[in-house]
Amino acid sequence: MNSIRFEEKKIWKQRKNYVLVAIGLIVIVVLFLFNRHMGIVENNEIDQEAVFSGPILGRKEFDTELEEYLTSVNLMIDEQEATFLAAADKGESLEESLTLPTYPFYRAALNNELINKELPPYSMRYGTQSSVFSAIVLTGIASLLGIIFFLFLFGDSLTKEFEERTMNLCLTQPISRVRLYLLKYSLTVGHSFLLTIFLVVVASLIGLGISGASSWQYPIIVFTEMSMTFIPIIQYMARVLGLFLFVLLFCFAIHFLFSTLFRKTTFSLLATIFILAEGHFISVSSNEVLRKIAHLNPFTYLNVGKLFIGYDFREYGQYNIENQEYYANWCLPRTLHNPQIEFTQGLLVLGVTALLIFCIGCYCFRKNIRLDV
Repeated sequence: MNSIRFEEKKIWKQRKNYVLVAIGLIVIVVLFLFNRHMGIVENNEIDQEAVFSGPILGRKEFDTELEEYLTSVNLMIDEQEATFLAAADKGESLEESLTLPTYPFYRAALNNELINKELPPYSMRYGTQSSVFSAIVLTGIASLLGIIFFLFLFGDSLTKEFEERTMNLCLTQPISRVRLYLLKYSLTVGHSFLLTIFLVVVASLIGLGISGASSWQYPIIVFTEMSMTFIPIIQYMARVLGLFLFVLLFCFAIHFLFSTLFRKTTFSLLATIFILAEGHFISVSSNEVLRKIAHLNPFTYLNVGKLFIGYDFREYGQYNIENQEYYANWCLPRTLHNPQIEFTQGLLVLGVTALLIFCIGCYCFRKNIRLDV
């Protein structure tokens, strides 16, 4: 217990850690303000279609006007699909026509789910209400960007001892090399995970205090092998958090191995970031062989949010509320045509790989193996 307290004090006595946490909080506030502005833009675009008593997106309660609007959108989808199919049957040009049959299916399915649950629609891109904004922040943290943030925050836990020549002092305590390595590794991963939860809670409180509450049962589209289904937003967040914990275990196992071998903070950080970034970009490449084995590659799972939903790179679309290509085209299992990329598989692959790399790093630390660079 004394060793844990001693190591924790060393982590939080560094001023740069408080500065980085403050920067993280500032980024969340800036993101909230940006989303709030873009949410107004989205609502203004919807208001151009008809006159509404208030904004369509982000209302506090479901009402008759929202039900009528969602129903009218579904009718418009049905009409456009009918027109599309009729033109196709006649052999007419389909240029500039809707050519993704699944796109309106997701749109209509989500609208019906909102009507059945009597939930007001929110934007999963620019939402600022409590549950929606916290999910957006979590998706941003559980990514390569978030991993790099935590590496800079806690990545000098081991190398700092080597650089300041205090490692021998650490080993004078009644603790073995293996236990010391495990302690530093566990505290680094644990602090990163707890800070993730803290930042998500802060985001939720900001959304709750300014934009109001939103349902934690809000439906999120996830894909099965042949179709799609809905899960509550709280379940989506639990999946992301669970898998991100294993991502942190994997990433810091690599970093601690490099820290042991190179014993220089800057070099170890750059080497880790390079390996993670390059490994991820290769794992999601268009190579057919790599696609088939992507589910066995731990680097595939680094952008956790993209496994379940993905990111929207397109302009605001014609079906309002949310552009369903946000889900349909940028969900990683779909883009790689590999449905085996999923939550349980990710836990297994990341867990086994992290354990293997940790054991190698622990052995190198115990035997005092190093590489001169």
